Parts: sequence; structure tokens; C-alpha cells
Amino acid sequence: MHERKAALLDFFISGEVSERVFIKLYKEYSGKLNDYLKVRMAKLEELKGSLEEKKSLLSDIAMKLEEMEIRTKVGEIDAATYNRKVEELRDEERRLSESINSLNADIKALENIFGDKKPSELRNLEIKLEKFKSSLGKMGEEGKVTQETLNFVMEDLKKTLNLLDSLLKDRKEREMRIREQLETLQTRYKLSELSIEEYERRKRELQAEIDKIWE
Repeated sequence: MHERKAALLDFFISGEVSERVFIKLYKEYSGKLNDYLKVRMAKLEELKGSLEEKKSLLSDIAMKLEEMEIRTKVGEIDAATYNRKVEELRDEERRLSESINSLNADIKALENIFGDKKPSELRNLEIKLEKFKSSLGKMGEEGKVTQETLNFVMEDLKKTLNLLDSLLKDRKEREMRIREQLETLQTRYKLSELSIEEYERRKRELQAEIDKIWE
């Protein structure tokens, strides 16, 4: 749905669709996306509640195992009873662990609202939306779009860009740190601290680290 909205923006800015048709479809896509996200968030909260419940049960089992061990050591429970009960608890512990792993996987999938898109694809979408935002701003200044349409789309773009920034923030910070290393490397080379061979080798290594960030 994000791609459809981006494509629609592109058509509108390039003059391939009228404002009336553009805003009608844009609001339609935005509404569908919001409905989808609401359902997704409700399911996410349900899974998180189930996860906490199972984690609590797993903690209870750990306490019961410790309690059984102590009861056996003080002679309250014989070895045969201890082994039987421990085996039962371990079976329950394994089932809960498997269920927790499954829930964690489902939660991770739901939290990734952009599906299976690669970080590089999300970054490209962010760059594209930033350009659209700038172009729309100019259209507004030139009176080529009504204020109502401009306000609605700008607010929607702001929310999407904030979301993308939160998802990509750590990667951006890592890239920035590596680019600072590249700048330092270049300065050291210019000061003749490094040979051309060492400079090129280290430059390739740092660039490879940047590429890996966005894989």
C-alpha cells in the first residue's frame, strides 16, 4: 500500500492525474492502510499478552523445579517421585519454550509492517518520499495544489517518514560512524600517513561495512 501511495504521488507531481482523482485515491489507500494497521496492532497486542502469560508459566516451572529439588534434599520427597515430577515439569517447560519461540517469531513478523522489504529498499522509499514532500511544498507555494490537499498529504508523509526514520535510525547512525572513519582515513592519506595501497585497502573494507548495513 505504501508503494501505491508513492506511485500515486509521482503521478500527481508529474501532472499525470488531476488533484480530485489524486486525493480521492490517496485517501482511499490511506484509509485501507490505517484499517490494516489497526487489525495488525490488535493482533500484536494479543500475541504479546499470550507471550507474557507463557513467560510467567515458564518462570513458575523454574520455581517448582527448584522447590522439588529442595523438598527432595530435605527428605520430604523420595527420588522416584522427584524424577517423575521433574520429567513432567521438563516436558511442560519444553512445550512452553517452543510456544514462546513461535510467538516471538510471529510478533517479529507483525512488527515489521513493511513486510519482507530490505533495509536498502526502505531507505530508497524514504528518499523518494522526502523528494515528494519537497515537490509538494513547492507546488503549494506556487498555488498548484489546494491547501486542504496539501495539509492532508503533508501530514500523512510526515507520519510515514517518522516511521521509516525510527526503523532505520540504528543503521543510519552506524553508517554515519563509518563515514566519519572514511573521512579520517582520507585525511590521514592526504597527510601522507598512509600509503596508497593501505588507503585503498582500508577504504574498500569500510565501504563493504556500509554496504552490509543496508543488505
